[in-house]
Amino acid sequence: MKKTTTMKKMLLALTLAIFVSGLLTAGNIKLNTNVPTGIKITENTYSSLMMSSNLSNIDFMEVKTKEGYFTLLNIPGYNYNVDAGNPQLPVLKKLIEVPLDATINVNFINLTSFEINLADHGIEKYILPVQPSVSKSIDDPSDLDFIYNKERYNIDGFSGQDLVKVVDLGIMRGVRIARVEFSPVLYNPVTNIIKVYSDIDVQIEFANGDIPKTLSQKKSLFSPFYEGIYQNLYNYKSTEGKELIMDEPVTMIIVADPMFENALQPVVEWKTKKGFYVVEAYTDDPNVGNTTSSIKSYLEDFYNNPPSGFNSQSFVLFVGDVAQIPAFNGTTNSHVTDLYYCEYTNDIFPECYYGRWSANNLTELQPQIDKTLEYEQYLFPDPSFLDEVVMVAGHDSSHELTWGNGQINYGTDNYFNAAHGIYSNTYLQPEGGGNYSVNIRQNITDGVSYVNYSAHCGPSGWSDPSFNIGDIPGLANNNKYPLIVGNCCSSVEFQITCFGEEILRAENKGALGYIGGSNSTYWDEDFWWGVGLEAISANPVYNADHLGAYDRTFHDNGEVMDEWYITQGQMPSSGNL
Repeated sequence: MKKTTTMKKMLLALTLAIFVSGLLTAGNIKLNTNVPTGIKITENTYSSLMMSSNLSNIDFMEVKTKEGYFTLLNIPGYNYNVDAGNPQLPVLKKLIEVPLDATINVNFINLTSFEINLADHGIEKYILPVQPSVSKSIDDPSDLDFIYNKERYNIDGFSGQDLVKVVDLGIMRGVRIARVEFSPVLYNPVTNIIKVYSDIDVQIEFANGDIPKTLSQKKSLFSPFYEGIYQNLYNYKSTEGKELIMDEPVTMIIVADPMFENALQPVVEWKTKKGFYVVEAYTDDPNVGNTTSSIKSYLEDFYNNPPSGFNSQSFVLFVGDVAQIPAFNGTTNSHVTDLYYCEYTNDIFPECYYGRWSANNLTELQPQIDKTLEYEQYLFPDPSFLDEVVMVAGHDSSHELTWGNGQINYGTDNYFNAAHGIYSNTYLQPEGGGNYSVNIRQNITDGVSYVNYSAHCGPSGWSDPSFNIGDIPGLANNNKYPLIVGNCCSSVEFQITCFGEEILRAENKGALGYIGGSNSTYWDEDFWWGVGLEAISANPVYNADHLGAYDRTFHDNGEVMDEWYITQGQMPSSGNL
């Protein structure tokens, strides 16, 4: 075990979906501008969004891949295009709010561009081709094919995305969301020349938008628990009022099998006492039913037409396993999901937060109720365990030192540390003595409030260090239950008995809550979830413009209250928008 105070400094490594065996030449291309790289809004109305982008320099480095040497271009704060095999060029992406029913037009006001011969800067190798994100379900990423569209590299002409484009994404709780992408670098691989737009002034026009409808939906569907997500929208405009739960009580709907009704009454009473309007919806009620279509119809109707005195639901709690409350199949038909119970605008954005107490009977449910009430009512016999956590970077030969250690280092460097009154049992890679698994289970038995593991998993639990269903009976952490986050594949694949279910069902031991994947998760995206969207490294630093889960949970860097993610329903969205 390595304490947080003994973390080693690692070389900054930019995120790549390939595995670099060497970094060679590196440098910087300075552009003819005195304005620093950045973007700003110059006009923000419901009919027009004016934006100004400036670019002052481009970093580059030569990297070695299984297909030979390539050049990586990087602009701090930028991401990349995603068309695998084609040249990987910097792209600045911002989520924006768009008025309902508006047509989106892109109008250029001013452009400044010039061409740069890369050979003048010692760059002779092709720009690196885009590689897909790597799933944590891949045991040996070195076996992955290197995707290289050689035909595109033989075309004598500039390639890249549209200079500025807007991608319509969907509607989340009444707010229409799109993504604007700036692609200021074009590339001709035959001539080895890039065309760079150092200044872009653009108008995103919202034509014929229904402004009254836009304002009406934002007000009628307001939830204080969604304001944090909306703050990620670059041009978001808050509505007036409805800022306090006491002014606009939040609705929670509990969808449950009727055999759980009596056991749930203490939960209903407690949530009501906290200020929620709680609606009980049992599947023997014909208005609710026990099929995915009937339950969704009930929830969607409540959302669109809440009864007098109620707001549209912000939270839905499903109580029962898939035999009691059936789940939807995901788009690949390889896993189950509850997403579509809470999505009403035909996109991927849920209109309310949701979770599940998976139980086939009262024996499996009662521990989940007891743990929740003890935690929320602060009834711990000894609360000192709240000051201790477990942070684990698991084994993966290609990702552990940067992706794994980097995520954990960020958490312990910034938040899970003595300055915050917290002791972290931190497990970094490579593992030294071979006792990680035993020590982690002992830490949890002794009592911790939070556990975060990032690496490989399966439905039965963590891979390396191992912690699986068979280890749960040996725990002895009565009254000391943590929230566990598994940044790994399939640990809550709940169509079968899985680790995430069993550790919550365990009586007088186990966990209070579990956040994990019901199918595959990805190395890049899991890192960004914890840290925020930035260059992936073993020692990432805080970036106020790109907050992750740890930042939003602790919120001690001056983040406004709307940026706080303080519920288990909100936390999965952290760093992922």
